[in-house]
Amino acid sequence: MRALLGVAILAVAGGGLLRADDPNPGRNRVATAENLPATWDVASGDGVLWSAELGTVTYGGPTIAGDLIVVGTNNERPRDPAVTGDRGVVMAFDRHSGGFRWQITHEKLESGEVNDWPLQGVCSTPSFDGERLYYVSNRGELVAADLDGVVDWSFDMVGEWGVYPKHMAASTPLVVSDLVFVSTSNGVTDDGRVPAPEAPSFAAFERATGRPVWRDGSPGAGLIDGQWGSPSHGRAGGRSQVVFPAGDGWLYAFEPGTGRALWRFNGNSALAADELEQVGSRHVFVATPVLLENTVYVAAGRDPEASLRAGVLWAVDAGGSGEVAANGARWRFEDPDFGRAIATVAVDGGIVYAADLNGFLFALDAESGEKLWVHDALAPFWSSPLVAGGKVYAADTEGDVTVLRAGRTLEILAENVMPRAVYTSPSTDGSVVYLATSETLYALVAWASGGGADA
Repeated sequence: MRALLGVAILAVAGGGLLRADDPNPGRNRVATAENLPATWDVASGDGVLWSAELGTVTYGGPTIAGDLIVVGTNNERPRDPAVTGDRGVVMAFDRHSGGFRWQITHEKLESGEVNDWPLQGVCSTPSFDGERLYYVSNRGELVAADLDGVVDWSFDMVGEWGVYPKHMAASTPLVVSDLVFVSTSNGVTDDGRVPAPEAPSFAAFERATGRPVWRDGSPGAGLIDGQWGSPSHGRAGGRSQVVFPAGDGWLYAFEPGTGRALWRFNGNSALAADELEQVGSRHVFVATPVLLENTVYVAAGRDPEASLRAGVLWAVDAGGSGEVAANGARWRFEDPDFGRAIATVAVDGGIVYAADLNGFLFALDAESGEKLWVHDALAPFWSSPLVAGGKVYAADTEGDVTVLRAGRTLEILAENVMPRAVYTSPSTDGSVVYLATSETLYALVAWASGGGADA
């Protein structure tokens, strides 16, 4: 089965909201929590509050929405016998019991695998604004649905704007005030051609109606890869801004209400001249940027099927204007072991936690970019790390979930083995960790014989 970029994103990867009552617009994957588990055993049920069956491939979520946990998956284990065949599915479960509540399904695009690869389901991690869920379907539609699973509105970015997703549409929508921001997933063909250079890459919609407010196609014909990343929002330089990661290797910042360009940054500015001439050497941004205290933290990446070249993690000053030069970045981190990444970083206590496709989890000083420690998971990270309750949760594609003590010294608390790969990013409501493997959603809690805060 082809490895595709649903997580993240993710990030992806994994940039969705951590909890329903926390807007977390900067996309920083840090949550306040107490007594979260360090260990569990899904075989015996120790530390497992409940589990629920999903499809066979799961990239979206888990997202906490009121009393629901919502995920994006496929239809290989149909919940409705009348709805069969390959479809994208968003499933909702009771947050307390794991009981199935409802699903929304989407037929595949007629263009087939070039835009909607078989069996990948809904790759977008839903976002929740306290009233509605927002996600991007496998058909490239931005969808708004209520907590009963009723679609309030949708906008077809493929049909209306001619967007051309590379294999899949995947972006976590961002809700700020009365607007919803989304990356459209416009991308390239397998041979690098840009079929829709005039199609928008970034867009803003009215939250209530789905009416487009503005759109921007800045990457244009310069696209290198697909665009599966997600935007973030915050204040820097005394102004509100929304920051988009792009498939041409640039970060773009806009004024939220108008779409007026504020600044942009070239993520390939550290490459040598001979590397810039090679498309395979150039990076794009797949991970969701984290905007925190005037700084954007984001690692460069690529489709995981691309070669696993050395990567770079940037800390970019978000208070500038126009084109921000490489020497205008606060710092950049490069290391022989640090590869391309699609996972979103987490920043807490002056430390940046970053996971890469080489299978390393790094801890860096947030002020200087100095390496504090590194953990080798021996398997790639698509899932973004979560920092909560003094712990760091890092799940890899072999299904191993390492729990480390947050801090400037490497301390592994536990290594938990899941029965299937993990592509989604864990979330928490403060007392439970929600984790989805490719086939099963788990609610994990501290248990009497181990796994608690001091484990």
